[in-house]
Amino acid sequence: MDVFTHAIVGAIIAELALWEKSLPQRKQGRWIGAFLGAAPDLGAVPAHFVFSWTAGDWPWIYDPAHWVGVENSMWMVGYWFTHSLLFPLIAFIWFRHKEMRTWMLCAWASHAAIDILSHTGAWSTWPFYPLPGQIEGVADPWSWSPIWWLISITIALVSWYSVSVMTMQWRVNYESTDDE
Repeated sequence: MDVFTHAIVGAIIAELALWEKSLPQRKQGRWIGAFLGAAPDLGAVPAHFVFSWTAGDWPWIYDPAHWVGVENSMWMVGYWFTHSLLFPLIAFIWFRHKEMRTWMLCAWASHAAIDILSHTGAWSTWPFYPLPGQIEGVADPWSWSPIWWLISITIALVSWYSVSVMTMQWRVNYESTDDE
């Protein structure tokens, strides 16, 4: 999935988790959720620069061909680590033990959960890295044309708007029960 869609999914998770909070807290939570939803892709940045440079392109030029045949490169470790569900799972157990809120871990883990289904080849994820078990998804969103990225982002934005309306209704109902 594209980075913007991941960010929107993280914001949706924050919206759901913080529905009863004040507007400033919800706004801050949306930004945090958006960052955490997109952040796992930062693990691919070193590999991106190395593969682009190796292909003879400037490091900031993106080309899906740079990633062909590099599935087992050690430069992919950062990507696999940040896309693993094992680490958020361990953190989730620790957070619950400390009685801390876990929605931020859900925002982070949502990225890997979506990528498990939507990535193949060099982008396929290892859901419990470093344990073996790389899973091939059903599509390569990075190989999509920009129109499909736009469609994905639009669907995510409509979903976010729908969730915002739903949580607003929850707040109205919640406040009306407090008044009684």
